Formats: sequence, C-alpha cells, structure tokens
Amino acid sequence: MVTRVNGFSGMDIDSMVKSMMATKNLRLDRLNQDKQVLQWQRESYRDLSSKLYDFRINKLTTKYGNSSALNANNSVVSGNTTAVKAVASASATTAEMKVSVEKLASAKTLETSGLGQGISRNTFLANLDGVELSAMNESDLEAYLKKGFDITINGVSFKDKDGNSLFNGRTTISSFISTVNSNSQADVFASYDEATGKLSLASRSGGAAGDIKVETPSGKNSLIALFSKKTVIETNGAGENVTGNQTLADLQKLKDGKDPEPDAPMKGYSFMINGASFVFNETETISSVVSKINSSTQAGVVAAFDDKGKLTITANSGNEIKMGGNSYEFLSLFKGAVPFKEDANALKQVKDGLDAKVKVNGQSLENIRTNTFTINGVQLTLQEETDVDNPVIIKNQTDPDKALESIKGFIDDYNNLIKSLNSTIRETKYADFKPLTDEQKKEMKESEILTWTDKAKSGLLKNNDIIKSLLSDMRSIISEKLGPLNSIGITTGLYSENGKLVIKDEAKLKTALSSNPQAVIDLFQGADSAPNDGIFDKLADKASVAIQRISDRSGTNRFTTDVTSTFSEENPMGRQLKQYNSRIALMQRNIASTEDRYYKQFAAMEKAMSQMQSQSASLLAKLGN
Repeated sequence: MVTRVNGFSGMDIDSMVKSMMATKNLRLDRLNQDKQVLQWQRESYRDLSSKLYDFRINKLTTKYGNSSALNANNSVVSGNTTAVKAVASASATTAEMKVSVEKLASAKTLETSGLGQGISRNTFLANLDGVELSAMNESDLEAYLKKGFDITINGVSFKDKDGNSLFNGRTTISSFISTVNSNSQADVFASYDEATGKLSLASRSGGAAGDIKVETPSGKNSLIALFSKKTVIETNGAGENVTGNQTLADLQKLKDGKDPEPDAPMKGYSFMINGASFVFNETETISSVVSKINSSTQAGVVAAFDDKGKLTITANSGNEIKMGGNSYEFLSLFKGAVPFKEDANALKQVKDGLDAKVKVNGQSLENIRTNTFTINGVQLTLQEETDVDNPVIIKNQTDPDKALESIKGFIDDYNNLIKSLNSTIRETKYADFKPLTDEQKKEMKESEILTWTDKAKSGLLKNNDIIKSLLSDMRSIISEKLGPLNSIGITTGLYSENGKLVIKDEAKLKTALSSNPQAVIDLFQGADSAPNDGIFDKLADKASVAIQRISDRSGTNRFTTDVTSTFSEENPMGRQLKQYNSRIALMQRNIASTEDRYYKQFAAMEKAMSQMQSQSASLLAKLGN
C-alpha cells in the first residue's frame, strides 16, 4: 500500500483507509486460504497417485509379477557354460539334459546399401531424400513435408484408414522403426545403424521358414530408397515440346507461365554435384548444360535429356550422387525432380534364415527357428556352437528361498500401503488451523510457521471416498483368496490392523514352494488359463481404477511416480482453481479501486478544509482592518 502524507486535518488517513478496507481484505484472505487448501489437497492426490502407481507397476507388475519372482526351480549349467543359457520354470522337470549345439538359428535379413556415417535416428525422412529443403518456398516445403513414403512388408501396407501412408517428411527414422516393430503382422524386426546409415529388416519368425517380402513403389515415394545410395536423379519433365536447343530462360518462362519483367536482371543458376560446381546463366541451352555436366570428371555422372523433356543424371558405376548449392531451383526448371530413383539393388539379402541344429540327450530337435525355446519346462537360449563330444549339462534344482523372499517382500509392501492409506483417511483435521496469510507469517518464527502449516495440511483426505473404496476392494481380494493363503501359511492380522497380511507358518509356505511351486504361482500371479485371477493382477486392477479416479478428479498424471509432475486443468479441481483465480483477481481490482476512491475522497476533504481555512483567515484579516 502506498503511504499518503496526512494533510491539514491531522487525521491518520492511512490507518483510517486500512480500517475501512479491513472487511474486504478479510474476504480476500479467506479466498486465498480456500485456494491454498484446494492446492494442498490436489498435491495430496498427486502424492497418493504416485504411491499407487509405484505399487501397481514397480511392485506388483515388475518386481513380483515377473515369471522368475516366485519360481522355486533353478537350472544349473555345467560344461560349456557360455554356450547355452537355461532358465527353469515352475513346471520344469528334474530330468538332466545334455544339450549339443551344432548350428545356431538365424533370421533372414535384408539390408539397404546405407547412407554413410553421421545421420542420427532423430533425422526426419525428408532430410534423407536428397532435396534441399532450405531452397524451397513455404508452400512447396509444406507440401513436400506432407508427402507420403510408401512401403509394404509381408502384406502390411502401413497406411491409415484413408489410404494415406503412415510415414511422411516429418516422420523421424526412430519413429519409422518403432512403427514397423510394433506391428506384429509385419513379422519383422527393423533396425537402423547410425555408423553406416543402413536400414535392416530381419524376420521375427526366424529359421528357414521365416521370410520377408518388401514392396515399394519406384521413384519419389519409395521409403527403401531413402536409406540407399543415391544413384539416379530423374526430373518430372518440362514437356514434350521442349528441345535441347532451348535456353534456361525458356524453361523459366514455362515454369512461371509468363514473360519476365522487361527490366529484370539476368538470372543465373548454380549448383554442385559431388563437389563439382556448376554456374549457368539463363542464355545457356539445355544441350550445353548437359554437355558441361558430362565433361566434369569430378562430378562423376552422366546427364541426359530426352524427348519427354526429362533431365536424368546417373552416377557412374560404383558412385552415388550428392547434390548441393541451389540444385532445387535448377531442377525445378524441369518441373522438379523425382529426387533419387531407387537402385535395383537397394535392398539386399545379407543373411539366410536357418533353423538351429541342436540335440537334447542325443535326440535331434526339429523346427527350432529361433535360438530361444522351451523344452521340459526349461527355457534354453543358444549362444554358441558346441563340440558334439562336449555337450552342455543342465540340472534343475529346487530352491524356495528366492521365492520366499519375494512373497515376504510383497507382504511388506502390501502392509505398508494399507497402513499408509488407513492413516491418510483417519488423519486428524484441525479446523481452526487455516493457511497462514503473509501478514500472519510476519509475526511468527519459522518453526512456528512449519508447525502451523503441518496442522493446516493435516486431514486433507480424511474419509476420502476413493481411498475407502480402494481399501475395501483390497480387503475383498484377500478375503476371496484367504482359503488358499491359509493353506500355505499366510493369514490376516488382527481386526485393528485393518487387513494386514501375516506369514503365520513360514515352514508351511516353504514346503508349498518346494512341493507345488506352480500352485503358489497361480495363486499370486494367476494360472495360464486364468491370468487375471491372481492376487497381483487383481490388486493392480483396483489400484489402476483408483489412479484413474484420482486423475479424473484432480488432473494428476496416471503414468508416473514423480511427485512434482504437472496437472491437467480440464477436471473439477482444475476448473475450481481457475474460478478461485478469477474471483481473487476481480476482488483485488475491486479493493484497489475502492482504496483509491477513499484516498481521493480524503484528498478532496483535505483540499476543502484547506480552502475553508484560507477563506476564514482572509475574512478575519478584513474584519481586523
């Protein structure tokens, strides 16, 4: 507040205005306090969402839900331990296996000729096409970036519902690779090597039966050509009536559709081919241009102009074409270029698809298409060929300790979560402790502010419906499985412990893990025939529902444990905060206007009193005379 100097009246105007504004300022303080409480509550929701996401993803899915977490079986490899990796499942037999690897499986692989080193995965496809984007005008550039690049792999055309290619000039190499790999029907694994600029496609089916059929259009829309050496430039053609005796000025006129301005300066064209510079003025004939390009040994290309008005530039054997300078403007005289035609050898097969040749206990296995497969409940990964007389020996052992620790870890995490949730909905709410105003904080010590704020934040989610519903769902899931849990030594705690899980008989649990590990896995992770019926999946589903409800209400990010993540504003709490901001801004303007009016009124009073005093003094002076 600006301090005003008191005038003739001798009144403390600042104090009087402050007193007159007290009611309005109190209403503003209450609005700011209500807004602060809502913000704190929103942050509490974010903390809760983070905690539930961590439990659902990091604990239930990743840590305890993976296939090895509850598996009490363990494979021991002896002999050539680097040749074969073995992982026993819960259904693994105790029979010893002797594994000989005569030949590793391989997938049929196709590869482009490559672009060379220096092009990263984040490069846009438009930048691979050999076109000088910087030379284009805005409309041409926009149209070019929207141009689709086509490819069909094993019958998958990668087009949207309208028949447009999923890949255009704005698609990055990384995005292209990801899209191909996410399509299971294409049945290939695509990769890009930044060191060579090569695109590789390997059959996912693997083995001799795995095949790859790639179809691409020739010319300007070929996606495969983007990752290959550029060997041919072919323009769209200036027209059948154009001859080699015509000049570049004639071509410019055809392109523009009008004569040049009478006083226009002579136009020139410059560009580079493989480092060789070419400069032509508008009087140069097409035949002369072709001749000069062909006479350059540095360029290493052959140029030709045909009766269709097309200019074609072809690299000499073993070479490629790299154009620079302002080649886009020059090529546009011939109605633009089909930038680089696809080399007939752009995509070559570099590896055959072969089945693995492997023997287990002397018996040859058939149709082993990949180097990872399962036999006798053991997943084998073939890594090296072995000597026939020196097989890898695999023995399976039962070791329940690891699975036991996983179950103990889950119980600890489950109990900690329900303890935290119960504590949150039962937290004391201190109705008399509102958020402190700036004026109040000025009168308090830092320790007093912290203590007060802790109480003001307490109970923000007391009796929260989302948490209560989640706790009820979690208790129901455990209650439904209480019979099987009791049979392996796990039960619930006292009623006052709110559904806490307790290992009542550890020896019983350890015996179950040793004698029937699959039953324990099915209980927690779900059986193969009912994968969503396990305790972990059921708890994860209910946590996911709660996370969604929290997000719908407060705008939290559903996919992170970050307690500083930003909020979405299109939700009830976000809209309510916007309303608070609007009301606070309106009230602040009203307070400023009212305060200014009061000061103006007091100033007018002071002026009137001063004038009255002056008039009185003048009158007394006259009477005195």
